[in-house]
Amino acid sequence: MTTRKVSVWYDGESDMLEVLWAFRDGYFTPTDDDRILKRLDDDGEVLGFLIHEFSTLERAEPPLEFELTAEAPADDVVNLTARRAALELGVSERRVRQLARDGRVRGAVKHGNEWLIPSPVEVVPGTRGPIGVAGRPGDS
Repeated sequence: MTTRKVSVWYDGESDMLEVLWAFRDGYFTPTDDDRILKRLDDDGEVLGFLIHEFSTLERAEPPLEFELTAEAPADDVVNLTARRAALELGVSERRVRQLARDGRVRGAVKHGNEWLIPSPVEVVPGTRGPIGVAGRPGDS
């Protein structure tokens, strides 16, 4: 029998549970449940999963069940780090992390201590500040 290492993290501040059993580069993709993302590698092999809003799951019988089958990798999904996204946007890495925390970077997911940001980076326009700054649209 082969021994496999499984790592489990729970972040109480963001209420996320992450479970990994393979430690390679990968990306998150949605499942049927909006709270659950599975982590795949470039070959479509499942590396783990992430559950958002973990405390909202009901403690009922049977326990939470979902399938983690491999799938063909999405050719159009590339995740960037906050540093790489900052280079693309022409802003600081700190600003990208702030925008991601505020929910203004579409599809951004926190993975451990790092943000995974889908490419191309899409920033939701803000409502404050001068027009044209930080993605705020101009009046038409």
